[in-house]
Amino acid sequence: MLKLALSAKWLGALLLCFLLAGIFAALAQWQVTRSVIPNSDNAGWDIVQTQPIEEIAQPGESYTFSEISKSGKKKVLTEITTNVVFYPSSAVLVANRIQLDGKKGFWLVIPAHNSSGKLYVAVGFAKDEATANTVLAKVRTPSDVVMSHSAMSTFTPVQGRYIPSEAPEQQIANGTLSSLSVAQLINLTDEAQSTKSNTFTGALVLTQANKFSSRFNLQTITIGLAKSETQLNWLSAFYAIEWTVFALFALFIWWRLLSDAYLKQQSKIGE
Repeated sequence: MLKLALSAKWLGALLLCFLLAGIFAALAQWQVTRSVIPNSDNAGWDIVQTQPIEEIAQPGESYTFSEISKSGKKKVLTEITTNVVFYPSSAVLVANRIQLDGKKGFWLVIPAHNSSGKLYVAVGFAKDEATANTVLAKVRTPSDVVMSHSAMSTFTPVQGRYIPSEAPEQQIANGTLSSLSVAQLINLTDEAQSTKSNTFTGALVLTQANKFSSRFNLQTITIGLAKSETQLNWLSAFYAIEWTVFALFALFIWWRLLSDAYLKQQSKIGE
């Protein structure tokens, strides 16, 4: 059988099968890279892309958005864009926020709405409670043209990170929450007249300077990537297994055809 396998005909067939197996193995490897998204961490991302919020979420729907994806070997961050009208008189503070440099403080969160529904927007970071409370009081009772009702009644373009709601915790004080809970915010913002059905279940975090952060000298919010379990794309994983099976099958076909040819050869010799 070895002599038959080393013949030019069967060596050529083996080479062809190895070529096919190599192609199938390369396709399997490509699907593997698409099927596994590593644990999110604060190491950052390679590419930032933007999408309108309506393309990734709708009011009242469960949060299913994955802001991190992969393009080949690059990590892609998806930020969302929309145009909103703010309700500064219903602004609140969210405590226990941590910047990437390790500073702990408060987010100023302002209810808003776009053409689809209600949305809660974190606009800036205050490093201490006194500063946060002073800013909150000024935002809730605007006294200049920049923050006037007429100025706030127009749609403003915003861009930032769309993050999931947190579990509600006990309120620290009037106007200050312990966590960024959309459900809890709905109960506290009467002016925005929010309900679960017409409110986005995630929150928008502005990571660039905006009219609120600039006006009240708030720091720009800096956040990394939330720790998460490795995500698996089951369809891509299935395709990877499928291509691997095809690669092994190509080699098996060569072996099986060789075995059949050898048995046929031996039967003729026996005759």
